[in-house]
Amino acid sequence: MIIENLTQICFGHLLREPLVKAVTSFTCKSDKVVSGGAFFALKGTKEEIAEALENGAYAIIHEQNIQIDDNEIAWIKVDSIKKAMIRFMRFLVETNEINVVYMSVLQFDMLNSFKLQFKNISVDGDISEVFLKITDLESQSYIFSKNRELLEQISPQFESIDKSAEATVLQSHSIFKTTFVCAESYFKDFMMPNLFIPEFAAVVTFLKDKSLEFKVDSIERNGHFEPIFVNTALEARPFGSTHQAIIIETDEKLFEKEEEWIKKHVSDNYLLVLAPHNAKISISCKRYTSAKSLQTISLSSLRYVLVLGNKEEIIAALEEPKQTQGTLF
Repeated sequence: MIIENLTQICFGHLLREPLVKAVTSFTCKSDKVVSGGAFFALKGTKEEIAEALENGAYAIIHEQNIQIDDNEIAWIKVDSIKKAMIRFMRFLVETNEINVVYMSVLQFDMLNSFKLQFKNISVDGDISEVFLKITDLESQSYIFSKNRELLEQISPQFESIDKSAEATVLQSHSIFKTTFVCAESYFKDFMMPNLFIPEFAAVVTFLKDKSLEFKVDSIERNGHFEPIFVNTALEARPFGSTHQAIIIETDEKLFEKEEEWIKKHVSDNYLLVLAPHNAKISISCKRYTSAKSLQTISLSSLRYVLVLGNKEEIIAALEEPKQTQGTLF
């Protein structure tokens, strides 16, 4: 890319006329700079800029006031390095005809369990990681994200996947396993509550409508209505080997939907619903202070415990040696 074009895309100002006229690659990680590349100085420290120069950077895009020691390369001053990165990503998306798709949290996590056989990336959150992925994308690839705010910045014309699609439930084997048909595909004894089937069907239908190749054998455990079967001592057991399970949900909105759904299938006498004290949810349920306090749950009369919280912390707490302490409530 010609230096003048790069400067215009970033809404920058070329501090002085460089000897170099073009760059061949782009990154925001100083240790990933290659000879002839452009470096977006996200942190803007002297150390990272020095490393980028040592690795052969031909252009430094920065927002800080920097004393220029190298007159051969391009120094491009911008008002905001983050905005410059977003503008450059938008340019790449438009120029390379990248397809950008917004998904719900559940759809996004489901898709990441699929074996996708086409050029794609999943992005969410950290701008440096998003930038690295997009600058490495091939033409006509797909970008999937559950971060609407991010997509509005890099591609205002993004697509959205509907949260429902036609699917026929043939049999619900339990609250965790279902046999169903969607988009002319048959899923037997699939590890998924039928609550999730409409959104799953929407993802499958979208991929098929776009003629995108994929395979799905199962949905990996991702913290959405994820059961951990336990005995009365809260010790983990193989799936389905007991009648009692701790069901973990990590997303607050999904938790509220699951609470309403599971109460239609499980009597209140056999169900306990728990959420952290600081959870911002509208439903009424029991509250707990820390994952470790879940060790005091009594399963003597319960079958399922639906818990909102951090998956890793809950699992770690259940695996810890049980200590004598007060009850949860």
